[in-house]
Amino acid sequence: MSTNRHIDLICILVLILTVLLTVLFMNGEAYGIQIIVDEDAEANEGNAYFTANDRKGSWDTAGATQILLRGDRAAVSGGGAYAYDGNVVISSAGKYVVSGTLDDGSILVDTDNTAKVWIQLNGAELHSTRDACIRVEQADKVFLTLAEGTDNLLCSTALSEELQNTGVDAALFARDDLTVNGSGTLRIESPAGHGIAANDDLVITGGTIRVNAARDALHANDGLRIMAADLDLTAADDGVDLNGPESELYIESGKLNISAADDGISAGFNLTLAGGSISVEAEKDGISASGSVLMSGGDLTVSAADDGIHADASVAISGGKVEIPACYEGIEAVTIDISGGDITIYPEDDGLNANGGGFSFGGGMPGGGMPAMQAGGEPESSEAGEQSAFPAMPGGERPALPDGELPERPDGNPPAMPDGERPAMPDGEMGRPDFPAEGEFSLPDMDTPAFVGGEETTASETWIHISGGSVTVINETARDADGLDSNGDIIISGGTVRVSLVNSGSNSALDYGSESGGRMEITGGSVIACGSYAMAEGFDSSSTQCSILYGYKRGAAAGTLMRLEDSKGNALLEYEVPCSFSSVALSCPEMQLGETYTLVIGDFAEEITLTEVSAAFGDAQSENFGGFMNWGGMSFRP
Repeated sequence: MSTNRHIDLICILVLILTVLLTVLFMNGEAYGIQIIVDEDAEANEGNAYFTANDRKGSWDTAGATQILLRGDRAAVSGGGAYAYDGNVVISSAGKYVVSGTLDDGSILVDTDNTAKVWIQLNGAELHSTRDACIRVEQADKVFLTLAEGTDNLLCSTALSEELQNTGVDAALFARDDLTVNGSGTLRIESPAGHGIAANDDLVITGGTIRVNAARDALHANDGLRIMAADLDLTAADDGVDLNGPESELYIESGKLNISAADDGISAGFNLTLAGGSISVEAEKDGISASGSVLMSGGDLTVSAADDGIHADASVAISGGKVEIPACYEGIEAVTIDISGGDITIYPEDDGLNANGGGFSFGGGMPGGGMPAMQAGGEPESSEAGEQSAFPAMPGGERPALPDGELPERPDGNPPAMPDGERPAMPDGEMGRPDFPAEGEFSLPDMDTPAFVGGEETTASETWIHISGGSVTVINETARDADGLDSNGDIIISGGTVRVSLVNSGSNSALDYGSESGGRMEITGGSVIACGSYAMAEGFDSSSTQCSILYGYKRGAAAGTLMRLEDSKGNALLEYEVPCSFSSVALSCPEMQLGETYTLVIGDFAEEITLTEVSAAFGDAQSENFGGFMNWGGMSFRP
């Protein structure tokens, strides 16, 4: 009996304690009890890239510790922080509001490695002559919030050697995860290092941020994620740099304007662009990724001295708008896949370049080409009567010839003479290309692997696939360039392709790795590709959509209207070609075998009956090192 009474008493006590705990949990804050919830845990993430706390740019400052900066000192009201030696040290998790001006000092965050710290800049101005203005030594994550309607400044003019030796290299520096959010303005001046640097992840989800840095404007090791922010970045190195071997850059929305003396954006691994407006001016690559570049939305404008977009692995564009008004090559990767979007490129060399395989021998010119030659062995002449014995320099200029000397070729071989001859060599021999196999030249077997960057690849591993969207390539200056250039395959199954290269040298609108087993097929989409007939290539006979390659030896001037009409006079394809041209490759779904069409080039017109899926017509043939090129197994009618 007594045992039962004890059990009843225990049950009553447990019930009372349960009720008390429930009341305290529901009303704890009213009783002054702080409830700790990890709102930044994975279970509370807003999506795969941004947690709820990342996106929360406005939080309740009631109860936050107040830090007032007063020139050469600071006043701290509340717990978790203290002033020391002209600096402010934050030593505990919690919320902190910073305002005022600090003439020469820093805010240092040094807490437990599980602590989350919220810092609101509410009209704060920090200057430092020896340290980062804000330095995170240890925390789980720091949220730097820009209060609405405020202007904030971080200016770090120098970094001490001692701090640099420990890795401190930015005006805003964090050894752990850092998030910048809010709706205010932050200006960062860093003449001694990076603008913002995080050893782990850097997340930016709001605010107007202006960075001027002697090194990278934004620098992170693990990853960088951006949304809803307005960023203006000026850098003497990269605009944005991720240097971790598995690092990823993800941009969801917002505005990003970059001016960089090196790469605009350099991603250690992958770059994903899902939205936003991005403008890049760079003295090297506009965008460069060690892995892949993936774009599904947004507006991207790139002006670059080298590649507009470069990836060591792949570029895939499924949506958005890409404009590259200035570059050496437009988009370069081992594989290029375009399934959507609107892409316009004005390159000095190739528009799209899939460079994972291919064959070349010593003596090849930049871009893999050779000077175009006429049938008699003379160099092909341009419209202005210049000879194309030497590659064009960036900007289309010819190399200077001091004292009448001819410039050396990049591979060290002697250049061709203006009359097509080689200069005399010692012992009276003529110069010749540096052929492989001790001077013997032979094309590789169709299945022979190529070697690029020391690694073995095959033509099937490098390709350009276009299945949707719009691609326009216009090159008004090149003499040895390609619109679409693949060392392997070019496969077009949809979308719209327009290519215009000036009728000069060996400019080829479409160039694929036919010599290494590649193929160029079309099964859908609309294509008008114009360039020089000297190295022109058409689609393979294995294509399922009809195409025409037309060689027009006399050439057409820039601005000439080209049109393909059906038997009833309806225009199937029409293009006012921006550059001069002497060849055109045409294809569209309406073209059918056995039908007759009229090709109109300015005041010239010719009727063409399609008796083959891939057919060649006109009065000019492609020439390849003095011999006729096999245009995908197509017949030619003079």
